[in-house]
Amino acid sequence: MTGILTKQPRSVGEEPAAATSSAIPTGSRRGPLLQLAPSDPDVSPRSFGAILAIVLVGALIVRLYDLGDGLWYDEIDTLVHYVRRPFTDLVSIFDNRNQHVLYSVLAHWSTGIFGESAWALRLPAALLGVASIGALAWFGAIVGSRAEALAASALLAFSYHHVWFSQNARGYTGLMLATLIASGLLVKMTTATTRRPGPAVAYAVTMALAVYIHMTAALIVIGHAIWWFGLVTLRREKPAWPEAWLPLIAFALSAVIGLLLYLPVLSQLVPTLLAPSVGGATAEWMNPLWFVAETIQGLARGLPGGWLTLGVAAIIGLCGLVSYARRTRALTALMLLPAIVTGAVMLVAGHNLWPRFFFFAAGFGALIVIRGVFVVAKILWPSRARALALGGAGLLVLASATTVPRAWQPKQDYLAARSFVDRTSRPGDAVVTVDMTEVPFIDYLGRPWMLALNREQLAAIETQHARTFVLLTFPVRVAAINPELLAHIRSNYTKAAEFPGTVAGGEIIVMTR
Repeated sequence: MTGILTKQPRSVGEEPAAATSSAIPTGSRRGPLLQLAPSDPDVSPRSFGAILAIVLVGALIVRLYDLGDGLWYDEIDTLVHYVRRPFTDLVSIFDNRNQHVLYSVLAHWSTGIFGESAWALRLPAALLGVASIGALAWFGAIVGSRAEALAASALLAFSYHHVWFSQNARGYTGLMLATLIASGLLVKMTTATTRRPGPAVAYAVTMALAVYIHMTAALIVIGHAIWWFGLVTLRREKPAWPEAWLPLIAFALSAVIGLLLYLPVLSQLVPTLLAPSVGGATAEWMNPLWFVAETIQGLARGLPGGWLTLGVAAIIGLCGLVSYARRTRALTALMLLPAIVTGAVMLVAGHNLWPRFFFFAAGFGALIVIRGVFVVAKILWPSRARALALGGAGLLVLASATTVPRAWQPKQDYLAARSFVDRTSRPGDAVVTVDMTEVPFIDYLGRPWMLALNREQLAAIETQHARTFVLLTFPVRVAAINPELLAHIRSNYTKAAEFPGTVAGGEIIVMTR
């Protein structure tokens, strides 16, 4: 990669004193809110485009491979309750937070064109995932060097976690795409003195669509608004109108467009969003300590070398974060604030703290880690820092690529569990679904099995059959909403089989009595 360098640039993150990014720029009243040093010319635009094209092709290949294997509960629920509906019904229903409206629309079109299948259901997520990698390269080149942007994009392209979410029929890759685009547009609005409304309109449309694909995008807009307000209030001189106030117009316009998109379901919106998680029961999913532990374990599962690699990556990431904070404080805040606001609101609201709600920030995380690689390289070998950093980033991408095959494993293996029960059950046996096994086995796979809503119903079924099978998944949820039922199963049944998946806690457990 060193052959594509057009000249020896300044050290990574090093900026001229007059152009250091800061929330308090110096200069005239007509100056921009934010001053940003130009990107390092370390990679020519032509080479940047060529390398990015190769990365995107590779990203597309690994996301389309084995795209239809092992749907998990949320995907099945989306297909059964939303995607299969007529379009007019689909955009008129918001009865559950599992409804990512825009993604359901895209999946509806995809399955309408290609036929109903798991890969067609997931195709929009895969394409949005590839697009988010391109958006990361674009954003990274704005806030740093092109070499760092390419390395971060390659790292994400061949990351277990990004491939996993790109093969997940939900709106999370679309949310990441919108976050990166909107963040780049916000930087452009605050570093420019133009009065053209184009970036503001583009921001508004982008984030309105993001809110339509997942409601937590509204918290990202709030994070952006807090960031902009900080720039305005910390500025020594009064900002000029309308240049400095274009972001405010963008935020307001995104809210208006978002409300218009949700207009058909407006009466359902507030009750659904305010409905208590897990039926009002308390589950460990709401515990911040569980969130931290699950996030760390999830990261370790997706890294070669597990915990050891995660520890090294944390140190390198800390070096990158310090480098960004020392030289681009405002941009560091821009990358961190949306995730902080999202976590704070969910914690106060008592919502489940699932790590996937923060996936939109993974692109920023990749940039910070790659910046850390360049910083560490400069410390270890100052005279050959750039070559060492590029080599280290390349090894990091290769190591990450070794974890990608894990993402192709079933997220939840309902099919294997169905085959096991079909083989081992006999006429006269009862097969019973509990809680989150009902929709996958009965509504999706069409098995004529029974459903037990409580301990009394299960006990009544047992008295009428010589042998009873119970299919169980996410016992954490069952323990929260129906502890008596779970206690009865654990006391009176033995485990016949267990089928693991890549969704944490989503093993399909077959119990027999």
